[in-house]
Amino acid sequence: MIRRFHQKGGFTSVELLLVLSLSAVILGGAVVSYGTLVRSQPSVSSMVAVPLGATRSQNFYGTTSSTVDVGMAPQYGSLSLAEELREQFLTDTLSATAVYCLPRDGINTWRPSVIAYDPTKDDELDTPQKFRAHIIARASVPASLYRDYRNPLNDGTLVPQNASIFILGYSKYAGYLKVTSIYDIDVIRFTGATEPNGFHASVKRYTDATTSLTPSTLSYMGGYDVFFPPSVPNATNSSQWSTDGFAPLFVTIERASRLALRETPATIDRFKRAYERPFYFIWWPDPAARHLGPVANTLSSTDPRQAYNQMAGRSSFMFTVPMFPAL
Repeated sequence: MIRRFHQKGGFTSVELLLVLSLSAVILGGAVVSYGTLVRSQPSVSSMVAVPLGATRSQNFYGTTSSTVDVGMAPQYGSLSLAEELREQFLTDTLSATAVYCLPRDGINTWRPSVIAYDPTKDDELDTPQKFRAHIIARASVPASLYRDYRNPLNDGTLVPQNASIFILGYSKYAGYLKVTSIYDIDVIRFTGATEPNGFHASVKRYTDATTSLTPSTLSYMGGYDVFFPPSVPNATNSSQWSTDGFAPLFVTIERASRLALRETPATIDRFKRAYERPFYFIWWPDPAARHLGPVANTLSSTDPRQAYNQMAGRSSFMFTVPMFPAL
């Protein structure tokens, strides 16, 4: 009797050839698609020597160099740093007791780790304006350092191009408020004939050094920067891109109960829309954007959205932050 043995499993040569043929077709299509995708993406951003000057360089980064090499937008290396900073910012604000956004015209020269505060004598710091008044009175901060400003008001007042975000946390120091971190946002316009025309934009985080056990000045702990060229290609003078910019950096939505106090100009009242807690809309420059060209805004001046409608779609770094997250 002849016994027949059948081998279990395995593929025939015909089946193997069929699988290999199908794999070659799929891989070939993937390679072609990937090549098309890569070719359609912007080339790697070039570096620009930005003449920040020794004062700005020292203030921003702690370096004495008068120029800083910055990637030109779109800059995907800076984008990864911005994403990392976004996560840190959300962590900082979620654990905060208060957040105060203060607009600036110049650089920020004040980054304390604590601020003197006596609850039995000092006013309640329920608005950024109260916070500004407090640090001027108790910490001898120059009144010119932070702008006395309440949102875009359409009254001819220029919108500040820079801002500092003070994030306060629980304090272990009696008689002091604890500053957990400060985020400085700066957008600097360069128009000189010998300068690279465009904007140097940066967001920087300052906090206590890991070894700091006593009140001190906060240290630079990371951030990102990017250089935006003019929105007008091959512009021959700065007037051709004079409407470029990135503002406002934030808008404060105040408590609706503050409508009981009617203020002048009347456009202040349009921002009193928060039923319970005041909050901010905050925008950071987006390294993935190509430029800071203008966006049309057609809303009425009585509508609070008119103050920031032009920011829609301009940046993927937009935050809604309560003024008092711990409440």
